[in-house]
Amino acid sequence: MISISNTGHWLIEQAALQPNKHSIITPEKILTYQNLKDESQIIANYFARLGIKKNDHVGILFDHNYKFLIAINAIWFIGAVPVPLNSRNTVEDIQSQIKQAGIKFLLIDETISPQFSKIKFKNKIRIIFDDVIKDQIIKSDTLNSQPCLPACSDLTESRRAGRFSIRNCSLIMFTSGSSGRPKAVIHTFQNLFESVRAIDSFANLQPSDIWLASLPFYHISGFIILIRSLIAGSSIAFPNSSKFEDILLAIHQFDPTHISLVPTTLLDFLNNGVSPDKNLKYVFLGGGPSDKQICIDAYEKGWPVVKVYGSTETCSMVFALNPSEIKLFPDSAGKPLGTNKIKIMNKSKNNGMGEIVVRSKSLFKKYYNDQSLTEAKLKNGWYYTGDYGRLDDENYLYVESRRKDLIITGGENVSAIEVETVIKSHPLVKDVFVFALNDVKWGQMICAAIVSEKISEEGIKIFLKEKLASYKIPKRFFVVPKIPRDDMGKIKQSELMKRLNLS
Repeated sequence: MISISNTGHWLIEQAALQPNKHSIITPEKILTYQNLKDESQIIANYFARLGIKKNDHVGILFDHNYKFLIAINAIWFIGAVPVPLNSRNTVEDIQSQIKQAGIKFLLIDETISPQFSKIKFKNKIRIIFDDVIKDQIIKSDTLNSQPCLPACSDLTESRRAGRFSIRNCSLIMFTSGSSGRPKAVIHTFQNLFESVRAIDSFANLQPSDIWLASLPFYHISGFIILIRSLIAGSSIAFPNSSKFEDILLAIHQFDPTHISLVPTTLLDFLNNGVSPDKNLKYVFLGGGPSDKQICIDAYEKGWPVVKVYGSTETCSMVFALNPSEIKLFPDSAGKPLGTNKIKIMNKSKNNGMGEIVVRSKSLFKKYYNDQSLTEAKLKNGWYYTGDYGRLDDENYLYVESRRKDLIITGGENVSAIEVETVIKSHPLVKDVFVFALNDVKWGQMICAAIVSEKISEEGIKIFLKEKLASYKIPKRFFVVPKIPRDDMGKIKQSELMKRLNLS
């Protein structure tokens, strides 16, 4: 249930509606909505004094902590646009994205790795939140010369100030870039709000809910957790990091109602015999293809798993499979949330598979500084995902492969995910990634990188001959000690290609 109007800043509305409600919970402290508003206002005034203005793009390079949310609201109060950056990227990657997203100021949390001091950028701001807040800048130096929204005394005045519009740009979020250069996706406040409304139609959000900030905030799936809680007026529990050990500790400490996980983390829970707490309502499982057996095992052990499908461009999940449907439709990504719609384009006559196309009020506005790509992906209000799938007779979606996972070899279409699934079933294989290389004879040649200490290429081929058609068996195998993945579990394909001397 969403009670705010979406006509003014969400934090100002929530602080007016329920000032004493817990907004942020950490192992060290608790902030009410009034506390969060006050601290965000102090930080906003500090940022404005340093020159941050309306419409400026502000990069955020933070560790996984609650101060990120304060920074986001402070930036929004000024009317600037936050650009979360991946703190696991290299300095070179960060500098490239600063240029790509037109960032004018770069905020660096005091706890972040010292390597980022090497970033060559004029407007770097290394902020020590506690010192700024203790100084009570707002008491000593009001912004009469450069007013920002927090100076407004109440919600009515903030609306009159004309600084908030649901059509304004609220966020620039980079895609993961697992198969190429990350894209800078622009969302509006309306996109974020509609994404939460769609989830509300599925999960009936309540102020009494406790969300666990369990995913990195520089990914849309982690960022939107904060927005769901803010719009619903619920609480957010912040673990000390997004690592497995800290998430597990936070689950026991805060007893959250809603958790978002990637499949590898859920599997860690199962392998370590972790049981869900009684307060848990939903576990949203995304971040890539979910092994159906993991979902079934988790459901049977009491985990209320919701399989979801979405992307940075759709503002996280747009399809969901209810926990009660896991055993009935284990391969499905579920049905559209809320008013979302789906079409399958260029269907195959044999199996009905084609490109997944989505219409949603949460769709992104455009790619920053890339009109040609925007026009290629957004057509007449529909987003062409580049993923392949099909719909069954009951309108359940089955994602067969991402476009990059579809390999066309010798005129045959092969799903890399299908081949990976079979290879993974070998007891000596720890990890695998199936990909294609251009080939004169085959068009594309199927290849596989495998993590295994004992298996031989001949052994895996004999195993696969009993389980796959011959044209689906990889023609080249690479045995590697580890397949590089990001913190959402996605393959760092460009890094792997470099290790294999294929780029």
